[in-house]
Amino acid sequence: MSPEAVWLLTGALIVAGVSGAILPALPGAPLILVAAVLHRWLLPGYVSLWTISALAVLAALSVVVDAVCGIFGVRRFGGGRWAMLGAGLGAATGLLFGPLGLFAGAIAGAVICEMAFDRKTLNDALKAGLGAGLGLLVGTILRLGLALFMAAWLVADFLIG
Repeated sequence: MSPEAVWLLTGALIVAGVSGAILPALPGAPLILVAAVLHRWLLPGYVSLWTISALAVLAALSVVVDAVCGIFGVRRFGGGRWAMLGAGLGAATGLLFGPLGLFAGAIAGAVICEMAFDRKTLNDALKAGLGAGLGLLVGTILRLGLALFMAAWLVADFLIG
């Protein structure tokens, strides 16, 4: 593979990774890690092992932060496992309608599942839905911050190395 193609692939994976921090269909931080590993393998000398190690830790942290924010948001507002499942399904469906649909879908999915399967009142289900939405929002902001930090770290390693 030509060096230009490697740089293009790396850039595309970084952009996809940062985008994936917002879009749930793409694994954001892990894509940035893959970009670093592939670049090191295909064009040795540009990415240090320290960078690979740090990006691996940050990618794992991104996955954990996402899960914790979602669970904490739902639990803090009185929701259960049905709210979490509904929020995930609703967010995936809402993604078809853009970023606002993602947020609204998570709330609606949590409310519907809490009422249908956990037999919660509308008021309690709305609280769980709000928690699911807030958890999704905070998790997305933190994932985006981690992805941008990872991308900046990798670019800095390109420039320094």
